Amino acid sequence: MAILKGGINGPFSGKVGSVVGYELNGQAIIRSLPRYVKRKPTELTIINRNRMKAVSKFLSPIGEIIKLGYKNIAPPGSRIGTFQAAQSYFFKNAIDYDEDTIPYINPEKALIFRGNLDLPIVTSLHREQCKLMITWERHRHRYDGHYKLLLLAYDIENEASLYEGTAAVNDGQLEWQLPNHYHKIEQLHIYFGVLNVFTGEMSDSVYAGCV
Repeated sequence: MAILKGGINGPFSGKVGSVVGYELNGQAIIRSLPRYVKRKPTELTIINRNRMKAVSKFLSPIGEIIKLGYKNIAPPGSRIGTFQAAQSYFFKNAIDYDEDTIPYINPEKALIFRGNLDLPIVTSLHREQCKLMITWERHRHRYDGHYKLLLLAYDIENEASLYEGTAAVNDGQLEWQLPNHYHKIEQLHIYFGVLNVFTGEMSDSVYAGCV
């Protein structure tokens, strides 16, 4: 709807059909509205959309865990949030393509936790239904009791569970009792990391394997 400011012969302000009227520096201006042509997306555009879908599909079920894992990459006051920082990293570093050129997140390239602490080497990983057993190299000269274990068991299609116990890094082994319904899950992707409970520092995660 437009407003006639000087009667039928006067200038108008607003939109009439495909034209719009307005005043600029005391002059009455009339211009046509721009036409937007819907173009077919390019192959590159489609690939990038699918890449972002793959990233979101992987990260969305573990959004709260990503807030923990990326809190030192995107601390409070940053221009981007933790989830956006993770999206950026995964988009650039964790995508592979299947035989039909469909992008997906390679679990071995995914970093769930980010940080600078040294990470012990995982030496064994075993699962018996809902019990997960993992061992790693101990370095008593490097870690004391306030370095704790971070452990994620991720069923990519459905759900995830974060170890919230008090196992110290120097323990060198852990038996983790998962929720009972996990016995139905055929593939769990395991990520291993270290957290300093005093400073909040952590290590990058390492992909321990699929069980």
